[in-house]
Amino acid sequence: MKHRGFTLVELLVVIAIIGVLVALLLPAVQAAREAARRMQCQNNLKQIGLAMHNYHDTYLRLPPGQWNNFYSNDAPWIRGCWVQPMLPFIEQKNLYEVYVAAQPGNGNWALLCPQKDTIIKALICPSDGNSPKTKTRDTNSVGGANVMQGMHVNYAVCSGSTAYGTGGLALEGIFYTKSFLRLADITDGTSTTLLASEICIVPDSATANDLRGRYCNSWEGNSWFTALNPPNTSVPDTQAYQGVTIKIAPQTTVATSAGTQALYARSYHPAVVNAALADGSVRSITNSINLVTHKALSTRQGGEPVGDF
Repeated sequence: MKHRGFTLVELLVVIAIIGVLVALLLPAVQAAREAARRMQCQNNLKQIGLAMHNYHDTYLRLPPGQWNNFYSNDAPWIRGCWVQPMLPFIEQKNLYEVYVAAQPGNGNWALLCPQKDTIIKALICPSDGNSPKTKTRDTNSVGGANVMQGMHVNYAVCSGSTAYGTGGLALEGIFYTKSFLRLADITDGTSTTLLASEICIVPDSATANDLRGRYCNSWEGNSWFTALNPPNTSVPDTQAYQGVTIKIAPQTTVATSAGTQALYARSYHPAVVNAALADGSVRSITNSINLVTHKALSTRQGGEPVGDF
């Protein structure tokens, strides 16, 4: 009995059908993976929100956005920000204790502690291919040794709806330089006030550092964001110390005295950024959110009515 095999045409048709099926399946797989990454990112922000509330329950206030005035060295957390005091509340107590131990005898703890390169998964967005970033090209010397700037975080706290000003002081949001606010100070309501959102990590170039997300040497609101512009805006972030532009996160360098330093909420999630509100809930905010609404969400006591978002 003769057995009939596939002809070349039939084989090509089968291969073509398989190719079409794979082409149809891959976007679905990629979408499913992004959905999983987005959920993980939302969970990270949820943990940050819960940690903020636990910190508040313990100390009867929230941590400050940054401990030092811009471009200065104010104790106790010299060049520190909201991240360090939050560490015990996101299961990083051991790292926190390393930093505490380094404070008394080393004013440059932010630069010299090698543990600052420790990866903190709760502060990394899994959709950002440039994260985690732990090293930079900084060649500043401390004590005769070149310093590295440590881990950069994907999550930033909300400073309000304006640029940061010359010192990052007395801004409209929950966090700014030496803020130390209480939840009771959020008179607009915790369910309609932004606590934290996302920023994109930017690799350093051969000639410049990018400070966005740098928490162990916080210099000018490196881990804040403002709602001056909508999420994923094409308007560049502004920094006074160097900076590097990539497509999703452009930047412009300004003078330290300009007062126009500002970072905007950005993410690799399609058309949205995830954000935590002050009540601990997490929302996805679209790029097309009404700018008036976005700004209203960013102030703690502006008295603005907030519609749907």
